[in-house]
Amino acid sequence: MRWWCLAAIVVGGCGSSHSINGDAGEQAAIGAEFVLQRGCGRCHDSVAGTLAGNDVAVVDTAAFPANLTPDRTTGIGGWADEQIIRAFRYGIDNKDDELCPAMPRFSDIGDVEATAIVAYLRSLPPVMHEVTPSMCPPLKPLPSPDMAMPPTDM
Repeated sequence: MRWWCLAAIVVGGCGSSHSINGDAGEQAAIGAEFVLQRGCGRCHDSVAGTLAGNDVAVVDTAAFPANLTPDRTTGIGGWADEQIIRAFRYGIDNKDDELCPAMPRFSDIGDVEATAIVAYLRSLPPVMHEVTPSMCPPLKPLPSPDMAMPPTDM
């Protein structure tokens, strides 16, 4: 069954509004399916385009979903693959800042799914769409890696 839906995505889109560059390959098509399953478009889709960010804040927040297209100025086009993966897995952006709590952390995403999602995001047409900066509640500073260990001088 899954194979048929994947084939439909590659050929016709399987009812998805997510566009895929025809030259992006099978991995991008698989990534499109993962993005659809995870519901990324519920927040990040807008009139500007597929996953081009939203000018409407997430309900009950001042968090504005970012532009995920490969535009180098307003999107994630200048981000390394590892930075993109770290953002959706752990909520840390390309400048080592924590994303707003409204952005879910998908720590359960494995490497196969993560690389497919990145391939899909890279296949999107770049959309120049500046999104309103988010205003998050104060976030606690991230602990340093050695804070996971109990102090030895007790």
